[in-house]
Amino acid sequence: MVAILGSIAALTYLVPYKRTHKRWAEIQEILADLKSLEPHPNYQEAVRVNVEFFRAIRCPFSYLWWLAFRAPKLRRNRTKLVEIIDLPFPKWQKEVLETLSWFEVWMRILVPIRQQIIRELVRLKKTKQEPIVVASIGCGGMELERQVIYQLLRKRFDLPVIFVGVDSSPASFEVATAKFRKLTAKGLVQIKTASHLGNDDLNQLKAEAASQKLLLVFLEADAFDLEGLAEDSFDLVYHTRLRHHLTHEEGGRLDKFASHLAPRLVELDDLFSVLGIILISVFVWRFPAVLNGAVFSYLKDFSRKEVLAKREGGWEVDFSRKPFSCYLRVHNKVGPPTPAGHSAGT
Repeated sequence: MVAILGSIAALTYLVPYKRTHKRWAEIQEILADLKSLEPHPNYQEAVRVNVEFFRAIRCPFSYLWWLAFRAPKLRRNRTKLVEIIDLPFPKWQKEVLETLSWFEVWMRILVPIRQQIIRELVRLKKTKQEPIVVASIGCGGMELERQVIYQLLRKRFDLPVIFVGVDSSPASFEVATAKFRKLTAKGLVQIKTASHLGNDDLNQLKAEAASQKLLLVFLEADAFDLEGLAEDSFDLVYHTRLRHHLTHEEGGRLDKFASHLAPRLVELDDLFSVLGIILISVFVWRFPAVLNGAVFSYLKDFSRKEVLAKREGGWEVDFSRKPFSCYLRVHNKVGPPTPAGHSAGT
């Protein structure tokens, strides 16, 4: 406990003065935005919880009190937690996505699912003649796709691949476009946007991909809009750290319809851990909106026991600690499950 207190208190001195001043200003701006949303009946509880959080993180000691006495209660009622990124604030959505992309590179937190997707694409290449079509549900800023595409280019992957990124946030497309600017300028990747994707649209994309090795389609829509597509419309569906943005009912619905869309489904998400909350708090203390998303998502994440209870029905589960505890689940619709990779820290 003394070590934890010392670590959080040290943040006051580790963060440069100019950043501390900017951080305080950001918190005040977020609190003002939350206040403006208070009259909306659908957001009153979310606003109340978020206001309490942002007031607490103004000081390391008040935040420690919040972690000790408020966070456990929120964990017990976690299905009602709403992060700042899930509220109608485009500025903070963009702020979180841009900063998160930087952490995804620096902290290598996408390594388990990136390696799994590469393995899946290599496997599909051996059996397919037509373009491979994969879907990323809740794609965010598409940092995962950027890393996968760079790996494919290095490997000289010679079968066309269509990446369909689905997200309802306009900020996601803005951040993703910036990521791929260099690749699109060199003609290595083509980007398209869409607000609807039907069976005919998907067939048209496959025809176009024959002349374009890597096609990136950003679909600005609710993921559940894809439920009308034919079975196995995609070769692979995956999502990363998405589940904590959904209600319990939506999570079950996601598994069902994603399994309908493709014979293989891959999921990466974090495991609930008090130590994980402490560590991530130290790393992202300087970024209030990101800290909110990180802590709230940890509070909503599955425990290891809950993940293990979900192995039935063709799911293979693998655990990793690189550097934070997370799990990788792979679902096989037909046949025995294929191991998701080598466990690290099981």
